[in-house]
Amino acid sequence: MSGIGIRDAQLGMPDLGIATATEVVNIARYMVNSVNIPIIVDADDGYGGALAAYRTTQELIRVGAGGIFIDDQKHPTKCPFMGIQEVISRDEFYGKMEAVLEARNKEDKDLIIVARIDAAATLGDDEMLARAKACVKLGVDVILPHGIPPGAKFKERDKETLKKLYKKIGAPEVMIWGMGPFYFGAKDYVEVGAKLWVPEPPNSVVAKTAIEFYKGIHDTGVIKGYLPQAISSGDSLEKQKLDKLRGLAFWKELEEKYVPDQH
Repeated sequence: MSGIGIRDAQLGMPDLGIATATEVVNIARYMVNSVNIPIIVDADDGYGGALAAYRTTQELIRVGAGGIFIDDQKHPTKCPFMGIQEVISRDEFYGKMEAVLEARNKEDKDLIIVARIDAAATLGDDEMLARAKACVKLGVDVILPHGIPPGAKFKERDKETLKKLYKKIGAPEVMIWGMGPFYFGAKDYVEVGAKLWVPEPPNSVVAKTAIEFYKGIHDTGVIKGYLPQAISSGDSLEKQKLDKLRGLAFWKELEEKYVPDQH
């Protein structure tokens, strides 16, 4: 459950620390209820100090999250692509992660805990490595070494660079959530030793389509030529896929079983 993804799709706001814990928990509930796979939730910094992170973990467990990740940014957190991330001290971050782990162990020991470390952006790789190794000792399940900005100050994160970096963290024994250049694909992450990889959320693709659609209506005054006929068609493969995502067959079956015939 991408942080910037839910800001765009649900809140219509930038990822600059504007979302609240309540909003994120509620959106997580909706997502968990709509799919049959585990959801790993971007829980930012836990929405406060260690106690707030403890409670956020509790609430996300209770709505059915399969995992969460907590970062080491100062509050309010921000998307790495919207500015440099200032981070909290090591001790404050470790205390927060210990609180999150305690909440997990009391509520749901199967919850996956990801430590997202953004320290490299301002403090360099050595600081990121120190924090990553400490989090592994604390008992987190996955390390997400983020906070790697573009620019001349930091060398390009090519395959060889990332492979060495991830090995220092502990790959392949330590599970690494790979964060590399946009052109990296699944095979690239396998080669550098990452176990997880998530492509960018489809927000920009959806937004581009929506903007073109409404611009077409504005410019021409008609929908013709812009309406996706394949989706609206009753027997198209695309429509069938959409109905499957909606769970239409399940709800229609319930309707037939329990709703009296109105005809």
